[in-house]
This record gives sequence, structure tokens and C-alpha cells, in this order.
Amino acid sequence: MVKSLYIHIPFCQKICDYCDFTKLQYFHNFAVSYLNSLEKDLKDNVPILDYETIYVGGGTPTVLEDELLEKLLILLKPYAKNVKEYTFETNPETLTKHKVELLSRYGVNRVSIGVESTNDEILKAINRGHTFADVVNSVSLLRENNINNINLDLILGLPNVSEKMLKKDLKNILSLNPDHISTYSLTVHEHTVFYLNKIEEPDNDYSRHLYDLVHETLINHGYEHYEVSNFAKPGKKSEHNLTYWRNEEYYAAGLGASGYVDDIRYKNTTNFSKYIENNFEKEIEKVTLKDKFEYQIMLNLRTFEGLDLSRVRNIYNKDIYKEKQSTIDKYINNGYLIKQGNILKATYEGMMILDQIIVDLI
Repeated sequence: MVKSLYIHIPFCQKICDYCDFTKLQYFHNFAVSYLNSLEKDLKDNVPILDYETIYVGGGTPTVLEDELLEKLLILLKPYAKNVKEYTFETNPETLTKHKVELLSRYGVNRVSIGVESTNDEILKAINRGHTFADVVNSVSLLRENNINNINLDLILGLPNVSEKMLKKDLKNILSLNPDHISTYSLTVHEHTVFYLNKIEEPDNDYSRHLYDLVHETLINHGYEHYEVSNFAKPGKKSEHNLTYWRNEEYYAAGLGASGYVDDIRYKNTTNFSKYIENNFEKEIEKVTLKDKFEYQIMLNLRTFEGLDLSRVRNIYNKDIYKEKQSTIDKYINNGYLIKQGNILKATYEGMMILDQIIVDLI
């Protein structure tokens, strides 16, 4: 039974210098056309089920004007009737009192805020549209409207951000007492302003140093480091994202949105003109049992839930520990993996070399 649904809203007020997501500048007429096509995409391709999680990402979904945001929420209402975790992504400059009231009224109970840095000069330099004061205001607005499950995003390794500044970022973020914190190391993608300006990613040693600092600070403040890039207070893990990491199936709608249903991974067109002509033109990948097995290892080991060896044995008829015992034991002896009964997990050190471990296991 599919329990999760992802919706993509591609519009932004400003295009950040590092961003390579499927996005475009917000214009009212584009948004009207888009929501009409999204309605058809949902009607044609997404059944109304008892979804436990819905995630509305972007782009910046809350860039929609009030009446269009309400139209989106009405479109999603049949899908959200029994939803347990209903997340909207937002940028602080787009979040008004009325929009927060709308989100709350239609059952949204979790919001993910793109903070990225708490230093106003850095935010301006990377073409963000908000200040840290806007983040503080957004968090207050959400809590005043009983949306208390809040995630804050932070990018590590931005240009000109010193270790001292990162410590200040963490202090500022912790002062807001969010339930969930996501931290991503800067990746420079082709066709972004960063790429054109020849901005370089931090080297591996420095990235590791930043991750160590973040890990230690957040663990000491009571957060669980439950996935490579994600920290949560007890009971506040992102259930929607755990769907992905557990290799479970989910529906998706919207420009460039990716779903996974009935052993098929699909991705909608990223061509906006095609999408608003209702040509969703999906890329299709038929997932074989071998693919599924590899995804299971790759995704499960990203989390501190780990890989259930008995489940793998039952589904795929493969005894990984038996087949790869010397490799697994080597990683266990070196402190990169731990085996607790039938559960194989990466340690924090193992998370840092996870790609190599996964290659060795599959």
C-alpha cells in the first residue's frame, strides 16, 4: 500500500546562485496555468488513497499568492483526509500571517524552512531573498498557528563562511529550538551561477571537519543524527523522507517530480511548456529485483535504522552476511559498521565513507 505523496511547485521569487532544482521565476499567469495542469496530473496519475505523508516541495510552494495557495490546498484536500505528516517547504520572505493561517486550516502540520545561513551578508551574496530576522518571524508565525513541527535547512561550505561563522549559525538555529535540522554540504552544479563564477566545493577534509562540528554540536543538544544529512529530536524524524530511505513506494505529481509505484520509478517532464500543455511525458525505469536489492542496501544504510538482513533474505533470497562476511567483518572491526542481531548499521565514521561501503556490498 502506497502511503506517501510528493507534489512539486517549481516557482521561486529569486533564483539562488547554487540551486539546480527544477524551478523558474514566479509569474502569476504561469502559476495559474501550472495549477490547472497539476490538477489534471493528479486526477490522471495519482489515486486518492489514505496517504500518511504528503510533502509539497519546490521551488517555493508558499510563493503562490493567497488565492492560488488556497487553490493548491483545495486540490490536495482529498489526498490529505487522513494524513499524519503534511509538510510544506517555504522560504521565510514568502511566509505571511494569512498564508500560515491557510496552511494550518487545511491541515499542514510540518514546515521546512530554507535558512541556508544565518548571516545576512552571506544570504545576500548567494542571492537569497531573506534575512535571519525573517526566519525568526516565520518560526513565530508558525507556532502561533499550531504548526510546531519545524525543519530548518543549513548549507555547509558556502563561500566565505568560516568555522566561527558556522558555530554562530548553529547557535542561531538552536536558539529557535526546531524539531528537525537538515544540513547539506555545498555541491556546485553545472548551469548555476556558482558554476559560472567558478566557485569551488570545499575539499573532502574540510567538509568532514564541518560535518564533525555539526554532528557534535547537535548531538550535544539532544538531536538524533538519524540519516547522513538529517538530525531530529526524538519522535520528530521526517516520516516522508523515511519512505524514500526505506525504499518504499510513493506517488508524485508536478514538473520534474519523481515517483516509485508498482516496481516502476518515473519522472515527469522538466519542460515547463510541455507540462502546462498537459504533456507530462514520464521517464520510466522498470525496477528489477536486482535493482531493488541494490536500492535497499544503498538507501537503508543511509539511516541509523540500518539494513534488516533477515528482511533482505526473505525478499531477495540473499544472505548478505554469509556472502560478504569477510568484507562486513572488516568494516565492523575498523569501526565503520555495527551488527546488532539481524540489523546492519553504519556508524558515524561509516557514514563518512558510505559510498565505498555500498560499492563493496553490492
